[in-house]
Amino acid sequence: MSSFETPDPGNRRASSADVAALAKVSRATVSRCFSDGATVRSETRERVLQAARELGYEPNLLARMLNKQESSIVAVLTSDFTNPFQPALMEALTGRLRAAGLTPLLLKADSVFESADALIQLALSYRVAAIVVTVINASDRMISRCFEAKVPLIFLNRVAEDTPAISVCSNSRSGAFRIAEVLVEGGTTRIGMITGQLGSWTNSMRRGGFRQRLDELGYDVLGSAQGDFTYRGGYAAAVELMDTLPSLDAIYACNDAMAFGALDAVRTLRGHRVPENIAVVGFDDVPMAAWEAYRLTTIRQPVERMVEDTCSILLRPDRGLDLSRQVFLHDGSLIQRATTRPVELRDGEVDERAVSQVAPREM
Repeated sequence: MSSFETPDPGNRRASSADVAALAKVSRATVSRCFSDGATVRSETRERVLQAARELGYEPNLLARMLNKQESSIVAVLTSDFTNPFQPALMEALTGRLRAAGLTPLLLKADSVFESADALIQLALSYRVAAIVVTVINASDRMISRCFEAKVPLIFLNRVAEDTPAISVCSNSRSGAFRIAEVLVEGGTTRIGMITGQLGSWTNSMRRGGFRQRLDELGYDVLGSAQGDFTYRGGYAAAVELMDTLPSLDAIYACNDAMAFGALDAVRTLRGHRVPENIAVVGFDDVPMAAWEAYRLTTIRQPVERMVEDTCSILLRPDRGLDLSRQVFLHDGSLIQRATTRPVELRDGEVDERAVSQVAPREM
């Protein structure tokens, strides 16, 4: 019977020294037993693992990374889970990071208007390998500080212009171009637009690209209203557009959440038929867009390609430090459903007008 006294779990957690004493090995041997690829005799490894189970010991991965001066932790900074695109993006990103052997550390801001600076400072204190930022903004000073500390910072789904940050995102401008073409080809000409947060890169691209292409086609936006990228904002903006523009025959919402609100206002509040009276189109293609209640025509963001790009950068030997200031753009694709009149599709675009054609998909 061993004379080793098991640590009282109420007082402290078991340490590697406790495991080494119980298994009658050195602390270095304990460390090797919990390290991938380390060579340890099978009987020794089993004795160490049995001692760890008895003591309830779990290795301190953070301490180990600090000792080795390397980290596999990637801080992911986000906000605005009321937008259905954001949790879908986070699920895809964190799942791919784990599959790549990286550990995501999710840090959430209280508001999209909050600066990411405080969260970046917190992430740096954890000695993370890299930082991925979505939705929220960061100051040029803090972005530069990350690269000075040899911690690459990636903006996912937006571009941080004139900063050292790496940007990986969809080509929102080209997607907005295509939406303008779809509405005009579908015969709508009295078009209203629902915009997101003023000053955001995403809103600027989706708003500006739509106006530019519409102008090139010989048309103009009849009127616009701000919806803040939210369902409630989209609902209220659609009501405003219908009140001020009685001849309105189409609404372009700069994301799906606002398009859902607009659809409910058009159909339920005003009793219009979609797309016969008013066509509605969104942007993102969140999973809800394919639901029978909406069947929304939209631009599908290339989430898998953006996430794959991000992970490929983070798996580079320098985690992407040499890619500072580079922008990786990916084109989205039109998903045609029931809220716009049908148009001829191009390569890579998808027709999901019939319910039977719609299959569940993963982001």
